[in-house]
Amino acid sequence: MSLSRFTSGHRKDSSTEMIRTKIAHRKSLSQKENRYKEYERNRHFGLKDVNVPLDGRALLNIHETSQDLGPETANTKPRSVKTVLSDQRKQMLQKYKEEKQLQKLKEQREKAKREVFKVGLYRPEVPGFLYQKTLKTEPKKVNL
Repeated sequence: MSLSRFTSGHRKDSSTEMIRTKIAHRKSLSQKENRYKEYERNRHFGLKDVNVPLDGRALLNIHETSQDLGPETANTKPRSVKTVLSDQRKQMLQKYKEEKQLQKLKEQREKAKREVFKVGLYRPEVPGFLYQKTLKTEPKKVNL
């Protein structure tokens, strides 16, 4: 018996089940780290209430402020590529939110125009091919 307890433990580690559990554990840890990093990155933005509708006036103010800031930034140092891309993404996101809000308003108007769904018993009329005049027929007698 030259095998020690350490070599048997090493064999257990090399089994496929053990390898899979190790990979799953590593993946779970990396997901937790990424989630925490994302949380830390986003926690400074504050919470937005998605149920509050966007006002046209608020959107105009945003556009006015962005236009007012444009010439001032031209006088200062040039912006990096990352900031330009992030600004473009923010503008695209703002445009997307506006379009989505307009779509919701259109859908609400369409729903209001539709007829009200009525609930009750359904009593269809008998179709013509099923409707036959009932003639009194005498039952046939069987001769025995």
